[in-house]
Amino acid sequence: MIEYNTCPACQTENRAKEKYCLNCGQKLIEETGKEIILKDKLPIPKDKIILLDLNYTLISNSWKIRHDRLPQKIYNRQYEHELVNKIKDNYVILITASPYYTSFDSLKHIEENTDLKIEESYWNFGKRPPELKRYWLEKAVLPTHGDDPNKYLAIESNEDTREMYKRFGIEARSKRDFI
Repeated sequence: MIEYNTCPACQTENRAKEKYCLNCGQKLIEETGKEIILKDKLPIPKDKIILLDLNYTLISNSWKIRHDRLPQKIYNRQYEHELVNKIKDNYVILITASPYYTSFDSLKHIEENTDLKIEESYWNFGKRPPELKRYWLEKAVLPTHGDDPNKYLAIESNEDTREMYKRFGIEARSKRDFI
């Protein structure tokens, strides 16, 4: 396990031993060896609304650029093009622990470097990822698109957030189940 006392991206002190920086969303505690990777990759049905995670899911080099400072961190991002190809025909909602002040540059970079159209996006305003994503699910996604969990597929790196989605009945998986 790797644990940072100070965020390597924005230098915010991590006094409360958070897994993610409350200022910029940077992963501060990395637990290794827990994820099970499927040998046979799953298809992504085209009728699903994709609830997409940004860091460690859409971004393929999150671990490598984790210490980069903003805005360079955004410009150094590389994307999971195999995942993009599998979801680009779906309605995609980006829900991320990254802070709102990075949204314009982040969305522009995604648009310029992938074939993915982000239909909606929701950003961090100071909550931990599972609480933040639950907030946006309850306040924006479900009221707009309906509460039938079979409409959605969450592709999410954070195990705690996947568990939160599952409590709503939403299938939630790591990108490694698909690519």
